[in-house]
Amino acid sequence: AFVQKILQTPVHIIATIRSKQDWVLSDKGGKMVPEKVGLKGVTRDGMDYEFTAVLELDIKHNCTASKDRTGMFMDKPQFLITEEIGQRIKEWCQGEVSLPDVLRRIEDAGSVEELRAIHLNYPSYRELIREALVERKKELDVPVNAHII
Repeated sequence: AFVQKILQTPVHIIATIRSKQDWVLSDKGGKMVPEKVGLKGVTRDGMDYEFTAVLELDIKHNCTASKDRTGMFMDKPQFLITEEIGQRIKEWCQGEVSLPDVLRRIEDAGSVEELRAIHLNYPSYRELIREALVERKKELDVPVNAHII
């Protein structure tokens, strides 16, 4: 009921979860010994499926995306969450991304998949960003006949 209420709420929701140390049992010299394997989020199974983006923070506050339907964070190096990141999330939620912001995202794209996501996420800008997408694809050294648009 809790998850359904979140999904049916007509607003964007930022949720946090607790994490705990995850352990596995390993065989060491014939004995089963517990070993730390990192942190694990404490939720019901499959909960991350319900979210648009899942960002994980480490002990030093470095952030990585384990899931990202926005195209803003996936396959990017670790980063710190800043006011600018918060502004980008807000703009995405409100659909108020400006053309210069979209062009900057094209310049920052590191793969054809990111370019494809940008193309799909901003249908109102498609004609205006087509040339920039093609140029960035060339810069990524992708054959010109590879299909992204």
